[in-house]
Parts: sequence; C-alpha cells; structure tokens
Amino acid sequence: MKNTSFRLRLLLTFILAASIIPLFVSAQHQSGGVPLSFGRALKAENVINSEITPPSPETILQIEKAPALPYRFAIRIPVDFSLSTSGTTEILNDGQMVWRLSFHSSAAKALMLYFDRFSIPAGGRLFVYNTSRTQMYGAYTSANNNSFGTFACPLITGESLVLEYNAPASLALPDIHISDVAYAFRGIVTDEDEKAGYSAGKCEVNVNCSEGLNWQKQKRGVVKLVVKDSNSVLMWCSGSMINNTSNDGTPYLLTANHCGKAARAVDLSQWLFYFNYEMPGCENTTAAGSSLLGAMFKAHGLTEDAGSDFFLVKLSESIPDSLNVYFNGWNRTEAISNTGTGIHHPGGDVKKISTYNFPLSTGYWTGNPNPCFWLVYWTYTTHGHGVTEGGSSGSPIFNAAGQIVGTLTGGDSNCDTNSLNLPDYYGKFSWHWDKNGTDSAHILKCWLDPNNTNVTDMGGWALGIKDQNAEPGIRLYPNPARETSNISLDGESLSKGGLSISVLDILGNPCPASTVKETDAGMYSLDLQSLSPGVYLVVISGQNFRKSMKLLKM
Repeated sequence: MKNTSFRLRLLLTFILAASIIPLFVSAQHQSGGVPLSFGRALKAENVINSEITPPSPETILQIEKAPALPYRFAIRIPVDFSLSTSGTTEILNDGQMVWRLSFHSSAAKALMLYFDRFSIPAGGRLFVYNTSRTQMYGAYTSANNNSFGTFACPLITGESLVLEYNAPASLALPDIHISDVAYAFRGIVTDEDEKAGYSAGKCEVNVNCSEGLNWQKQKRGVVKLVVKDSNSVLMWCSGSMINNTSNDGTPYLLTANHCGKAARAVDLSQWLFYFNYEMPGCENTTAAGSSLLGAMFKAHGLTEDAGSDFFLVKLSESIPDSLNVYFNGWNRTEAISNTGTGIHHPGGDVKKISTYNFPLSTGYWTGNPNPCFWLVYWTYTTHGHGVTEGGSSGSPIFNAAGQIVGTLTGGDSNCDTNSLNLPDYYGKFSWHWDKNGTDSAHILKCWLDPNNTNVTDMGGWALGIKDQNAEPGIRLYPNPARETSNISLDGESLSKGGLSISVLDILGNPCPASTVKETDAGMYSLDLQSLSPGVYLVVISGQNFRKSMKLLKM
C-alpha cells in the first residue's frame, strides 16, 4: 500500500512539473520536483513582496550610449536579504517548512538573483519561479554548494519572481544571502518579441534556416554567456565549447578577453552559460535553452598588450548528456579560409549564423601593431545578410571544414544598410595558440594540447545522445528531435512478431500524448509535438525481444 501511494505522489509530482513550460530548461544541478506551495494551495498574498527600485532612466541611457562592446543589458542592484531576516515562513501540518519571498521591479525585462552566501543543508530544497508559474527552476540543494559560497539563478522573464525554500522544520536553516538583484532593461527575448520579430537586427539569420543546414554540429557548441565582473553592469557575450587533443570532453569554453578581463575568480563562479538557445526552425516561434553555472579561468590574450583577445575558461558544472553539446574543432595554422560562417548570439538573441564567401585577410585592431586578427566581410544569403552585433563578442568563426579559426573582437558591420558590407575582426586562433606569451595563462597550447602532440588542426567531439542502433536493423532518427522522430526496422526485426512501440517518460510512465504511426513497411513516425522538452524512452517490443532507446525532445 505504501508503494502504491508513493508511486501516485511521484506521478502527480511529475505531471505538475511537466505542466510548467520554462523559457529556459535549466541544466544546473537540480533534484527536480516542484515547490510545496504549488501542491498545498498556499495563498500568494501570504508572501512578502520586496519592491526593488529600478535604475533611473538616466542611468540606463548612459549605459546604452556607452561603447557597444560587450553588450550591456542589466544592472546589479545591491540588496540585503536572507532567509533568517526576510520573507514569510509557514509550517505545514506534516512538519514541512515553506519559506517564500517575492521580488518586483517595475518595467524589468527580466530579473535575476545573485547570492554571496549560499549553503544549503542536506534535505533542503530551493526553487525560483515567476508569479504565473510558467518558469520554474530547482530544486537547488546541497549539491549546488560551492567553495566560494556563491550562487546565481537563471534569468526570470518579467517584473517579478518568487524564491521558495522547502525543508523539514526540524532541519537547520540554510545560510543564504541575496546580495544583488539583476535588473535587465534590454537584450531579453519575451514571448511577444518572438512573435513580433527579432530583438537583434532584422538582417540576422536564424541558425536553423537553410544557411545552417551544414553547420548543425558546430552550432551545438556555441553558447550565450551572462558575464558578471567587478562592475555593476551585466553583459551578454558569446563563446564556444572547444575540443582538446585528448578528446575527453574537458569543458573548456573559448570567448573574448574583452568580455572577461574584469572578472575575478568569485565573479566567474557566477557566470551563466546558456546552451541550445535557438529557434527550432527558420521562422520565429518559441525558443528554449538550458543553463549551467560557474567557470574557472585558464588563459587569456590581451588586446591592449598587443594580444589576440581570447579568454579560456573551464566550466564548473559537468555537462549533462541531454544538452547534446559539440566541442568544436580548431585550426591553428595561418591558412587562409575562403568560405565559412560565424555563429553567435547578437544582442542576447537566439542563435544566428553569418556567412562569408570572400577569403579572410589579416587585419589590425585599433592600437594593436601585431597582425593577429582575421578581417571578414559577410555576404547576402537566402534569408538575410547576417552580420555581428553587441552580444556576438567572443563567438567563433569557422572555416569550410567547420573548425574554429578565430574569436570575435568587434568591427563595423551591423544591419544598417550602410554597414552591411563593413568588416569585422576576429582574433586569430593561431595567435591564441602560442603567440600571446610563454606561460600557460596566456596561450591555448597548454590546455588544448595537453599531450604535446603538436597537431595543427583538430576535429570536433560530440557529447550527448546520438543516433542509436539498439538492435541491428533498428534506427531512431533524428535524435535529438523537436517535432517528429522516425523508427526504421529491417525485415529480421519485423519477423520477430508481436511488434509494439511506446514512448515513456523518465519515470517509466506511458506518454499518451505521443503518436506512433506506421508510414511504410518497417517505418514508423513519432509525433512529439505535445511532449515537453526532456529525455524519454522509446521502447520497441517484439515476441522475443524488448529494446529501449533514449530520445531527447528539444
């Protein structure tokens, strides 16, 4: 009887969690579940609301008029909130404690919380969500404690958010202190923005337009960064996961030094990295993505010191397979690339692709006497004329072989008609490699070639769910998938008789919303449109066999 009751509660919890549709599906270490207040119907009016005074229009205007690189989109507002001195605490009949505190700031595009003390005891669970409960992150637990004692939650779109802590009332209180509320005033794509148009320039091209068909692996490595440093202003930058000669998935990310040059180690512990933030197709519909928190500095090349403007970090959190990340390859030679692309997040928007069909040439960045930059001119393509903008800083430029040959410093191109054909400048990967200095803090060689192989170029390395042949003659593709996936079976598999196909959620429960349709002999189509993003099991059963394959719904 206890087992049945437990399974029922577990199923109800999963159904409730699946009904929440987040803008970002966070991959920060989470134990899952939903806040107790959701299921106990606790009154929203019981929550104490903290009104955060927004930045003055003059302050915002001053930031907007500042140099465009990097793209400044939010201001950190100092606050002083802790669980022991703020919020509302309720003790439920079963001895569980629910603590809640809400935040509101007028006209905010999004809000985000920074913690300068963060220590949750085992058994405690922290959640953050918006007031309409369409975005929810958590539970954050003792697994999220780090050596700096810091934390940051993902951006919550809109003017309000709620922080909730659940634990047995007998448990010691966590030591959590909110030091800053980040107020985003631009660079946030809301549901309305997605329907009306891009937040980036109108000339930009979504990465899943036809221009991106041959760059589907490379795009999986491109990441959007929320950069925090010693200043109060937050910045959007772009970067790429990058492979090393050990092909071991070490989570190195390459971006621009001008993005991270003022970041201290404690600031890096609160950087956010957004993966897979893109439109599913060429048109604007609804974007999704996932985030990881924190990084450690490894190396940089300074532009003001005649360097090539790179910044290498190692992510603090392990990357889940479900993110389907691709560690991009690279080429450290001075070979001229004749064609290729840049993939980036202009203005914090969804992932875009820009194309060049003219040979790269050596260029010189202002005040830098060394020939350590590639000069690129973008070209018109079927769906626009992709360029770069603020927020694209640190993004990779690829050669025709799909290898990184540089990282974006800046330039003059933008979507203005008179600027479409102006050049951009990418710090050369060949200079990043070993020409910015001699020690490991200023060159990539020590990190990306740990075995001293001295190879001049490197292919990419895939992490995540790949097409699987669970049984000879059985294929599931594409995987990951957004709307549909297909199953093909050969004659031998079909001959095993009693064939059935089902889709299960992570708890092993059937997903009736998915539709399995036979399209031809041995061919089946799975309609996934009604399923929430996540990992599922596709189970294929015959008279004498049963095979299951993981399927990632994007």
